[in-house]
Amino acid sequence: MLIPSRRWPLIAAIVVLIVHGAAVLTLGIVVPPDSVKFSRWADMLIANRFNVAATADAADARNLPAGMYMFFVTLVALAKLVAGAKWAMVLVAVNLIFDAVTAAILVRLVILATRSVAAVLLAIATWLVCFDLVTWVRMPLTDVPFLLTSFAAFASLAVPKKRLVLAALLSVTALLLRPVGFLWLILLAVVYLVVSGRVSRRRVITVGLLVAALTFAGHTLLVRYPERWPIAAFARSVRWDARAYQRGDVVFQRAETSHRPPSTIVDYAAITADRFVHFFAFTAASFSRSHKLTNAAYYVPLYLLAIVAAVRRRDDVTILCAVIVLAVAFWHSLVIVDYDWRYRLPVLPHLIFMAACAIPSTKSRLPPCDG
Repeated sequence: MLIPSRRWPLIAAIVVLIVHGAAVLTLGIVVPPDSVKFSRWADMLIANRFNVAATADAADARNLPAGMYMFFVTLVALAKLVAGAKWAMVLVAVNLIFDAVTAAILVRLVILATRSVAAVLLAIATWLVCFDLVTWVRMPLTDVPFLLTSFAAFASLAVPKKRLVLAALLSVTALLLRPVGFLWLILLAVVYLVVSGRVSRRRVITVGLLVAALTFAGHTLLVRYPERWPIAAFARSVRWDARAYQRGDVVFQRAETSHRPPSTIVDYAAITADRFVHFFAFTAASFSRSHKLTNAAYYVPLYLLAIVAAVRRRDDVTILCAVIVLAVAFWHSLVIVDYDWRYRLPVLPHLIFMAACAIPSTKSRLPPCDG
């Protein structure tokens, strides 16, 4: 019996909720250092009677203003008021729901793009077995809420009946969750311009490459000469970034990936180029053999299928997914590639969508559905 196309997103959400929920119950909740910091700030926020400004001023942030994280800190504070010491469980439960909803949105987009049962099944299976997703769902952090809001905003613009107000609200929420949300605001604006026919894809790619080249050159000079940064705002962040380059850091806290301390402009540029490549890395020296094999079995086919889709398909949504993935990788090559590849999470739905779209057409087809 053929399952109606409108049922597949619900099926995906239920299956993801069950499978990833079981994984969380089996593996347990993890409260990493950033969550501990957010918990401490949430206690301050409650003590200050939810005076966000006073809490942000008093909070000790490393290289970015604490105020940029106050939206999520407020959510942590509310979870503490509701559940007390079990606040982390509340946020992980919310993560599981957001995880399932994101999977449903992904499947909906795959249906609209392919109407292929095989593509839908591949998307669901790839989402289910993605250990990176399970890893971050288990932690009370901003990652999974940001994953949902950023991808849902993209999907709101990619469907035939574009939902601009919803996309705008989701984009603003993403910006409040993570400082890098500003990049997604730019990318989503580009998506809208292309899918609405206001700007051609070719022009976007041409301008994007030019901007990337200029940014790469300017950033290389900046980290070589951080004292030339002319604005007091973000001077702390610029110095932090420059120190990472001066140490030769490629993947943060993974010394085996580091370069020798750079001495020339070319050395600084080489670090950025290596970071871009490492954004897509799926193994590390500290990984066990089974971990390396498992990651290779997942990411090698994912990357290859995504490349096939980018080459073979000519639709705006697939090409824009590729643009987003490359833009996010480029941004983090300038700023940081974290030791656990945390910041790759928001582009996984785009990669999985592209991989699903690479599946050749089959006889088993879903009926058309509206956006």
